[in-house]
Amino acid sequence: MELSITLENPEKRNVLFGPADRHLKMIREALGVQIFAREEYIKVTGSSDGVARAAAVVEQLQKAIRQNRHIDAQAVSVVLDAGRPIEEPSGEDPLDVYVAGQIIKAKTPGQVRYIETMQTCDMVFCTGPAGTGKTYLAVAVAVHLLKHQRSKRLILVRPAVEAGEKLGFLPGDMQAKVNPYLRPLYDALHDMLEFGQIRRYLENDLIEVI
Repeated sequence: MELSITLENPEKRNVLFGPADRHLKMIREALGVQIFAREEYIKVTGSSDGVARAAAVVEQLQKAIRQNRHIDAQAVSVVLDAGRPIEEPSGEDPLDVYVAGQIIKAKTPGQVRYIETMQTCDMVFCTGPAGTGKTYLAVAVAVHLLKHQRSKRLILVRPAVEAGEKLGFLPGDMQAKVNPYLRPLYDALHDMLEFGQIRRYLENDLIEVI
C-alpha cells in the first residue's frame, strides 16, 4: 500500500521530521514502513496496517505542531507506543472556529475524544442524547478542516433511513420534506461562517448537499 500525506505547514517540516529525520526513522523502524520525504508531502509505503498507523502518527504530530506544542523524540515515542495523542496542557482540543467571538471548545471528556476522533478517522459514528453537541461539533470540525484546506468540500447528506413512508406523509416537495433534517446543519454553519462566505462556498461547490 502507498499513501501520500500532505504537509500542512511545509515551513515546519524540520520540526515534524526531527533532527536528521530522526522522527521519520523512528516511525519507519516501529511500524515497518518506508517513508520518503519531500518538501510538501511525505510518501508512506508498506502493509495496509502499517501505513494506516503511520498516517495516524503523522496526523497526531501535525496536530501538535498546529497547536504549537513541543515535538521531540520522547513525544514521538508516546504516540508510537500508546497510539494516543500528545497530551495538551489544558485538556481541551480547540478548533479554529468562532461563534459570537468565542472559540469553540469541547466541554466534556467525551467531546474531547469526539473532536479528536473526527480529525484522525475517515468515518465516525456518534450516538447520544439530544443536545449533547453531536451535530454542532461535527459541523465545527468540518468548518475547521475546510478553513485549513485539510478537506476540499463539506458535503451535507440528506437522510436515507427516513426517505420512505415517513417522508411521504409530510407536505411539500422533496426539498421541503428533508429541510427539517438539514436545518440543524444549516443553523450551525450560519453560527460559524458569515452569510456571504456560506453563499460563496455553495456557489463554488465547497459546500454541497446530496
